[in-house]
Amino acid sequence: MATPHNTTNATWSGRCVALTGATGFVGWHLASTLRAAGADVVALHREGSDTARLQGIGVRTAVASLNDVRALAAGCRGVDVLIHAAAAVDFGGDRQAIQRVNVDGTRAVMEAARASGVRRVVHLSSVAAVGATRWPEVCNERAEWTLGAFDVPYATTKRDAELVALAANGSGLEVVVVNPGCVIGPDDFGESEFGSLCKRFWRGRVPFHFTGGNNFVDVRDVAAGVLAAADRGRPGERYLLTGENRRWQGFFQDLAWAAGRAIPRATFPSWLALPVAHVMEWRGRKKKRRPQLSIDSAKFVGLYFFFTAEKAHRELGFSPRPLRESLADAYAFWHSPAQLASRKKAA
Repeated sequence: MATPHNTTNATWSGRCVALTGATGFVGWHLASTLRAAGADVVALHREGSDTARLQGIGVRTAVASLNDVRALAAGCRGVDVLIHAAAAVDFGGDRQAIQRVNVDGTRAVMEAARASGVRRVVHLSSVAAVGATRWPEVCNERAEWTLGAFDVPYATTKRDAELVALAANGSGLEVVVVNPGCVIGPDDFGESEFGSLCKRFWRGRVPFHFTGGNNFVDVRDVAAGVLAAADRGRPGERYLLTGENRRWQGFFQDLAWAAGRAIPRATFPSWLALPVAHVMEWRGRKKKRRPQLSIDSAKFVGLYFFFTAEKAHRELGFSPRPLRESLADAYAFWHSPAQLASRKKAA
């Protein structure tokens, strides 16, 4: 078992925390970390969500969709901290639907927090709301946001949602924003965006990649960083919760290392990404499957999402574990007997 690189102190024992997005990858780790620290957790979720795993660890549940301020406020009564982790992580989905979840939903959460007397909100944003560069430059929280011109709804709405959250800070409500990198790690029960990419690669279904690079961080360290931000982050500030920067070629080398075997793949130039994405989306429509590379994702090919978490390290004590440790744990999860049995059943 991996040794934790971030620890959660005893300040959460007995405290009541509300959590949106608890059925997601990061949300599950937040809920389980909070429960392990002794917190009373209430998950605010959509009607019909599968909450059995959450209830199994003692999380209380309340139906409260992101467009229902009254239900959200009712679920937050008596709550000290609200962690807003719910989001539409969708590259290529319906633009208006993504807007409703990411921007309108964040606005409703902030209204509900203020109406119910919540003291502090931690809003989970993304490095996509911070920016990217054409060259492998390492950026911090003050980076210029350059992605608006790409017209990718996920990035634009995450940026707008972050601005909505920060605008709510003040007049008795403390709002802190955290920006995780690409989140990876074990216990990915809902098959997250990058968890699915890792799984496909290990199964030999990602035969090529493009230029550019990204930042990768362990989900367990993100959960610990969120709790640290809730505990001692400065109101009105954003904190990058990021791990190791990798060019895509290096990242796939690390994935092959985690599998303990060579996995062939080729590097394509970035200008091929959009033509390939158009073909994949066309095939996806014919077969009624989600394409492995969407047109929106292809627009970011060749960019570098390289960041430093120095501010979070200095102010929050954030200290992410090595990438290869995270990938080894993720590989062990995806290849555990339970997951292999689940995959066989689904097939």
